[in-house]
Amino acid sequence: MQSPSFKIGASADSHLEVTVSARAHPACTDYWDGNWVRANVAIATGAFRGTYEATLRSEELLGFKNQLRPLGGALDGSATFKTMEEWLLIEVAGNGKGHFRAKCVAKDEAGIGAILTFEVLFDQTQLSEIVRGLDAICAAFPVLGGRGG
Repeated sequence: MQSPSFKIGASADSHLEVTVSARAHPACTDYWDGNWVRANVAIATGAFRGTYEATLRSEELLGFKNQLRPLGGALDGSATFKTMEEWLLIEVAGNGKGHFRAKCVAKDEAGIGAILTFEVLFDQTQLSEIVRGLDAICAAFPVLGGRGG
């Protein structure tokens, strides 16, 4: 089975792809420990190419999907993917005419790693594909437990 992923940007020279492969603590079913997931982050921007492993949270991915979904109709909204341990920040903004800019900050270690800041441009036709990828991730790695537990 192929690991689910989402990709922002269609160009081979400019994209960000996040592939989620497994839960970080598969034996845990509580909210705080059970929702950590292992992800591979692949980046292409300008002359730079690279990948790194990050640990993200299921509810962060779900929240990003829920913010992105309405942008397909509105075209001028925004959505933010911000990770608890600062592995990845994606700030998507639409211009109202179907063009979107994703401002991204990637760190190769939680909170302290090397930092790459870049932008990916895309249009409204790619939004549904991004949301479908996030749907697949959220189906494979649903949010576990309740926040209070």
